[in-house]
Amino acid sequence: MLTEGEIRALTALHGEQTVSELATNLDRSLSYTSELVDQLETAGLVETRRQGKTKQIELSDAKALELLAGLTQQYTHIDWPELLSGAALRVCYFLDTPRPVTDIARHADVHRSTVHRALSPLQHRGIVYQTDDGAYALNDGFEQLSAFARELAHHVHRQTVNDQTDTYTILWESLDKFLVQTTTEITDEHFIPTGPDQFQRYDLPLLARDRRYYLYSETMSELSPELLVCHMLVIDSGARAQSYCLLLLSHVSIDRDELRAQATKYGVDDVVDDLCIYLDTSGAQRTSRLPEWEDFQELAEEYEVTL
Repeated sequence: MLTEGEIRALTALHGEQTVSELATNLDRSLSYTSELVDQLETAGLVETRRQGKTKQIELSDAKALELLAGLTQQYTHIDWPELLSGAALRVCYFLDTPRPVTDIARHADVHRSTVHRALSPLQHRGIVYQTDDGAYALNDGFEQLSAFARELAHHVHRQTVNDQTDTYTILWESLDKFLVQTTTEITDEHFIPTGPDQFQRYDLPLLARDRRYYLYSETMSELSPELLVCHMLVIDSGARAQSYCLLLLSHVSIDRDELRAQATKYGVDDVVDDLCIYLDTSGAQRTSRLPEWEDFQELAEEYEVTL
């Protein structure tokens, strides 16, 4: 997320400084510091302005920087840049709640040995402790470390989508992915179209909408129907959206285990369970947002879906 050098520059920058002054504070070369400043400016973490032949630098108003400043000012004896280098910030992102190493590794998409290496210095410093059941958690007073990692990831996501459009809403996000709503088309390869429009891929043409939805991911190239169902429910969990999800679940082959795993990840597991029970019981067990079975049969016939 950030290199040690970038974090060290952020913690060394107070008020407005020139690149030369920052290089002196960091005890690094002017060229190295200039490169750091360029990276941080691209990331929206510092702002620069020209004053004659010199470049003045100051921290941006990113909320993540306030959290970082709070940590460094409260715990001045800790070398935060060294501690948070490598995969540490990725690990801290998931310490918002006590988690075992396997859980952190799966969510952070790193090997368990990497998680252990990141946790070891944090535990040595008394920032992290291991619970009786083997999970790792932040000690009291260090909860803002996870908040910083999450706010930093959110900032990166905003910077990423800002490069594509200035009108958007982030509906869901994890460390490396986010679901965004916008009114403009995004053609960048890492923004995968999702939402109602994508039901047409499965011969389920839904009503056209003036909003577009994209999943940002640098590791995926297309969506599974299980993901599409989850995205639809994040976008809109109303009665109509749930009925459309029922159509898709009835129309294509679905891996129930994968569906539930993704639903948990997206926080729509309760709704997905309701949909599955509804289909398994032919509507005998249904919530108030789900149609009478006869009404759903009519909808399925309209879309030529065999139940």
